[in-house]
Amino acid sequence: MEDRRIVVGADGTPGCADALLWAAGEAERAGARLVVVHAWDAPGERQAPYAPPAWHDDLPYRRAGAAAVLDRAVALLRDAHPGLRVERRLLTGRPEVTLARAARGAALLVLGSAAHHAGDGRLGMVLLSCLRWPPCPVTVVPSRSGRPSHAGVTPDARLLQYAGAGDHEAP
Repeated sequence: MEDRRIVVGADGTPGCADALLWAAGEAERAGARLVVVHAWDAPGERQAPYAPPAWHDDLPYRRAGAAAVLDRAVALLRDAHPGLRVERRLLTGRPEVTLARAARGAALLVLGSAAHHAGDGRLGMVLLSCLRWPPCPVTVVPSRSGRPSHAGVTPDARLLQYAGAGDHEAP
């Protein structure tokens, strides 16, 4: 691991905690620092002119909400892994672009997925984008909340079934 940095995305969803904790454990094992990234769109950065504005386009209010998501993620990690070096990054921009940019050259990018909760297996835009054009090796951690336990299979073994590394060249 040349760049001893593991990047994990934090979006504030319940399944995000599984990815955060998995990434923290991996950072401890590798002796790497953990970079927790939360990306948010500022007003005026909507993807389409016909898209409805957010219910609250007050920039300080939205920034405070984004910072709160990141604060909760970092607090979870500090409680579970008190000695771990955790760096927080609150970035403005489309999450699928901003997160990939933040992870460029990292040892690993960790993302959570709750696709099994949707019932149809669809993956989100951020996850698909980072898997299609990986900035570094990517691991997808499925959300364990609400799923039955697998007898005889350790949680790490189940999570690693979903792990994968992408090639480093975007098409």
